[in-house]
Amino acid sequence: MALRYAGRIIRTLGTGGQVVVGDCIPHFRGFPQGAVLQVGYSSAFGKPYTVQTSSEHGSGQYAVALQGLSSPETASKLKEMGVFADEEMLRAATETQYFDDEIVGSTVINRDTGETLGVIKEIWSTPANEIWVVNYNGKELPIPVIDEIVKHVNIKRKQVAIFVMPGLLEIADNTPNDERDDDEDDE
Repeated sequence: MALRYAGRIIRTLGTGGQVVVGDCIPHFRGFPQGAVLQVGYSSAFGKPYTVQTSSEHGSGQYAVALQGLSSPETASKLKEMGVFADEEMLRAATETQYFDDEIVGSTVINRDTGETLGVIKEIWSTPANEIWVVNYNGKELPIPVIDEIVKHVNIKRKQVAIFVMPGLLEIADNTPNDERDDDEDDE
């Protein structure tokens, strides 16, 4: 069973020993009843817990009752620990069929011309959507992960086909890496 990070326990909830799992993977829809989760600072050293109930508790957070936790005191011992789950269960519980670590390193191509634009070097999470940052001609090209732009993802080939909207490539061309806003303290 391959385990993947699903989120972390951020606090307890109520008097029955429930926990709130936050920092969940993107597009997550919750833990199924009966799922066995590993809870700990790593998947290798986690302790197994079975999900009794799970429900959405705010944006990207889930209220989860785990078998064996019956009080806030027992639940509080798990605060800040990671929650790891079976990879197949996580794939079934997300809207997408890939994980961030499978996207980084993928080649981005222009769907219409076949031109290689670059390689995804990191992923930014924003309130609106994810941004895939592509190394484009030595500069950062932010690609919004929206249906209008990302047209096809092939994880096995590590290839992403996008629609290049007018003006998209100019974003990288107009922002030299050595003149970005985060370098203002050089004055």
